[in-house]
Amino acid sequence: MNNIIKLFKQYSNTDDALKLIYGIPSAEHFDCVFVAPSWNIEKVFDLSATKTEFLFESVDITAHKIVHNDKKYLYANLKIGAPNILDFCMSCADLNCDKFVFIGSAGALIPEIKLGDIIIPEYSISGDGASLYLYDKLDSKNMFKKAHSNSALNQEIKHICEHQNIKTVNAVPISVDSIFCEYQHLDEFKDMGASIIEMESATFFNAMNLIGKPASAVLIISDNSSVGQHLIDKDKETRKKYRDARTHIKDILLNI
Repeated sequence: MNNIIKLFKQYSNTDDALKLIYGIPSAEHFDCVFVAPSWNIEKVFDLSATKTEFLFESVDITAHKIVHNDKKYLYANLKIGAPNILDFCMSCADLNCDKFVFIGSAGALIPEIKLGDIIIPEYSISGDGASLYLYDKLDSKNMFKKAHSNSALNQEIKHICEHQNIKTVNAVPISVDSIFCEYQHLDEFKDMGASIIEMESATFFNAMNLIGKPASAVLIISDNSSVGQHLIDKDKETRKKYRDARTHIKDILLNI
């Protein structure tokens, strides 16, 4: 057993943290888990046309079950930030599910990446502090390492996109801990090879790799600092392009 999981169960005196913290019994089967730190379910799915069931709500999560074409999906709308993603992912170690997909937005760092582009990253750069806690010893040398997604699941999702005539673009995310402070370091991030920026995908990949669960991500570009498309206080046209692109997400997820 993973030592992190073992120690948590020992000190918390529970064998099902997922149920006790997030209201989801680990024994229940799901074909895929959608992890969404910034989008409530209404932002992705048309609830009038999608069979959903409310499962649980707390300060940490709003969880829904989606049933589609004889498949069951879990939609986990979590609080923003890598620590929240980390704790949820580790709680999923015993969950009866073998596919996990992170969904969310990212900002572009270079002009070549356009608003509304859809990214399925091969890896993310760990610029987050939460990932450091997954190592046996805390060591700042583990900052900015690559966190890899699952290549087979990536290919499955890319094939779905091709079948749906949804274009994807190659890009490398860096996950950071602060929106406010990121702008001081944009050139450093680009020097590391990052072309987009967000907050959680590296932690998601690192945690899923540690518990042995295949994981991928679908990211939509919401802004671009290199061409003056702002993250905050977007104009009407920018918001429309981003929201129009997000309507394609359901067509990807419900075919996994």
